Amino acid sequence: MEVEDLIEIEIATREMVAALQREIEDAKANLAPPGQLDGTEGRLSRQDSMLHHEIAKDAHRRRLQRLVELQTALQRMDDGSFGVCAQCGGEISVERLSSHPQTVLCNTCARRE
Repeated sequence: MEVEDLIEIEIATREMVAALQREIEDAKANLAPPGQLDGTEGRLSRQDSMLHHEIAKDAHRRRLQRLVELQTALQRMDDGSFGVCAQCGGEISVERLSSHPQTVLCNTCARRE
């Protein structure tokens, strides 16, 4: 992999991490459990509130998982193992890493999974 490619991928990955961190911070208000609903709320309104809360929690979990994956990719960039397939030891294509910097498998090994 060319140094220029690695630099571009690292910059893009750091931007993704920063954007995810902002999204996580902004979404914290949606993670609070639905408040105690008074008797004027109907059963469907309570279910709707609970559903929206569960959707927000799931989105939060997915953002956190992606953040960990991207931070791990940055660590691999630092230790020199970025771009090396974890299964076969071959090189992961720049195109694949550009679109999915968290990937640890080359195209061939990913197809086998």
